[in-house]
Amino acid sequence: MGADNNKSAFSKPVIENTHILFHFPTEIGDISATSSTSAAAAIREPIICHAYALVGTQGLLLGFGPCGLWFPKDIAVRHGKARVEIFGRGSEARGTARHYQRDWRGVYLILAHHDSIKFIVAAITIALSEELRLDATDANSTIVCTLQTVLLDDAIYEAISYVWGDPKHTRQILCNGYLLDVTVSLYGALQRLRRLPEIGHRNLWTDAICIDQSNTVERSSQVSMMASIYERATAVHVWLGEDVQGHAQSAFELIEEINDYHDDGYRSDEESVSYVWPDPPPSDQSFLDPRRWKHLQALSQMPWFNRLCVLQEVGVARTVDVHWGKSGIKFSNLTACFVYIDRCPYFLPLVSEYGGDFYNIIDAWDLIWCTYQSKRSWTNERPYLRFSVNHPDIQQRQQFINVLWAGARFTASVPHDYIYAFLGHPSARGPDGVDFVKVDDSKSLNDLYLDVAEKLLAQAHGDLTLLSIVYHTGNSLSTGPSWVPQWHQSSPCIIAPLPGQHVWYNASLSESTESKIPVMAGLAEGARLYTRGITFDTVSTCSAALERSPNAALNHTVEAAWSLFQPLSSTEVLDALSLVLIWGLGGYTGSAAEDDFQKHKTSFVSYCLAETTLDPAIKSEMIRIQEGLSEEGNGVAYKVRVRECCPERKVFKTASGRFGLGPSAMRPGDICCILFGARVPFVIRRCDQAFKLVGECYIHGVMRGEIVAEEPLQKRGVEEIVFT
Repeated sequence: MGADNNKSAFSKPVIENTHILFHFPTEIGDISATSSTSAAAAIREPIICHAYALVGTQGLLLGFGPCGLWFPKDIAVRHGKARVEIFGRGSEARGTARHYQRDWRGVYLILAHHDSIKFIVAAITIALSEELRLDATDANSTIVCTLQTVLLDDAIYEAISYVWGDPKHTRQILCNGYLLDVTVSLYGALQRLRRLPEIGHRNLWTDAICIDQSNTVERSSQVSMMASIYERATAVHVWLGEDVQGHAQSAFELIEEINDYHDDGYRSDEESVSYVWPDPPPSDQSFLDPRRWKHLQALSQMPWFNRLCVLQEVGVARTVDVHWGKSGIKFSNLTACFVYIDRCPYFLPLVSEYGGDFYNIIDAWDLIWCTYQSKRSWTNERPYLRFSVNHPDIQQRQQFINVLWAGARFTASVPHDYIYAFLGHPSARGPDGVDFVKVDDSKSLNDLYLDVAEKLLAQAHGDLTLLSIVYHTGNSLSTGPSWVPQWHQSSPCIIAPLPGQHVWYNASLSESTESKIPVMAGLAEGARLYTRGITFDTVSTCSAALERSPNAALNHTVEAAWSLFQPLSSTEVLDALSLVLIWGLGGYTGSAAEDDFQKHKTSFVSYCLAETTLDPAIKSEMIRIQEGLSEEGNGVAYKVRVRECCPERKVFKTASGRFGLGPSAMRPGDICCILFGARVPFVIRRCDQAFKLVGECYIHGVMRGEIVAEEPLQKRGVEEIVFT
């Protein structure tokens, strides 16, 4: 019934109705269906391969060389000198047995249980889930490792977090006796870990080796376990790459100096925990030397800090060690430094010059890492991090919308990962403990995003902050529901405050409405969002989309506004424009700049004169204004705000003379509206009997609810605004 007994090597299994038969060229070890241990025997003629069996409460696993089979329990086993026959009752064997054929000769084991992982053991031994071991005796010798399969609950291992790098650039390691290509980046990480001074074996987990990337079933299963894998690791090792330019040691020394200066503010006793900011350092403090900050800038620009998948990998970890070339630092030390830099005004001049890439790290901390709320976490390793994690605002920030928005600023090779990469976060589970969504590789991207948007709105109870995350580019307004965020599209900062953030806007005076989201026949493009609100103006003209460079953005914006708003006096234009460019924000607390307008205006003028090349007429007006001011403003602080608020937005003027800053997809003829349940206004576009959501905006003079309060709603009229 199938195989030729005279063949010198094993054959592929033959599956016939009720049983499966394997033929082996030589005797294998005894296999018992009732044994709780594993049996193994080597088949060495004419090729080297391994036969093994794992028998447990869940079933039987047979493997040999490049093949493996898994059989659930209640399937009988017969064995003999030259063959193993496995019989199922009726059609059980046909329906449940799965055959795995490996492309590269038996390096991979198959997972015997859905809670199993593989790890690497190498001497030094690196164990991954399959398990890896590396030889530490000679750091320049070939990396030799073995791959082992274990139950996750029983595994003791460390995990690696790194950027894969170019898959075409590879190095070879020896795994289970076979040569295996790994990326140069992973090879560097293994070499670094092999050179560490620990004695003995190191068990490591890394996705590229421990997950069979060619097996979609295994890959999906392991991806769904990713948070658990990194959370259970005794440590996570972040590999940034080789230190080609020699920045690492200088950057890490600067981090430690900044931390040492600021850690003294932490206060803790039996009654309370607090933090008192130290006095500003003297100007000649060594960590304020601009020449040293190029090293910190180079650190923040390493590709690892821009990758989406790493957010969860370190977020759930117990402790994290960062490796850059031959230098290392605790991840908690690195994070604490960037948080201090963000919170202290005296760092602003250095941040404006070197810190353009700091904000990914800062937002990841504020919205993701500090909200995991794990008792065994690296977030407890530094004083200020401990204080931040226990701050009352953290509970308000612990919402899935915050996590997804912060993640949208990072890069991923698979768009689905903008959702799936965060399913290990506590906010990804509802009050009943049910997962927010399930990993489903067969679900289309549009269906996944629609499903997420629907659930986020249901959780928000009438709050429409989700709509502020919508960001359209190119023809995206016509390719799906316009109100559903496309998480894979890079979006600028949003104007509306996220949950747990405190900003003064209240355009709808906290009115809210229950939103209904019927999904039409399961088609994403048929989904409609029903809201209530007021349309109050139309866009008459707008500038080109502003550039990412803050100086270029300001130059073009000022000149565009000057021409757009000529009917107004010069002072009125500049006063309003100074607020529009920074969304009316003042200070660090989300307060309104116009509440201390004199201070705000001096900062605006100082920035314009110091940082930009203005039209002579505008510059003359700025000088005249400055001469009438009694104090010198903080132009650097204004510059940082402009860099956050202006990129990829348009200055616009409305038909009634209002002006604001809106989405790059807006155009003349679009409509300005207030949606009940939203803190900021929106630009929308009529489409047949419904509307397209173009995006949120800042409009001077309407952000405090002036439109809603202008006259009774019964007189003005409230509309049902339907988005497609």
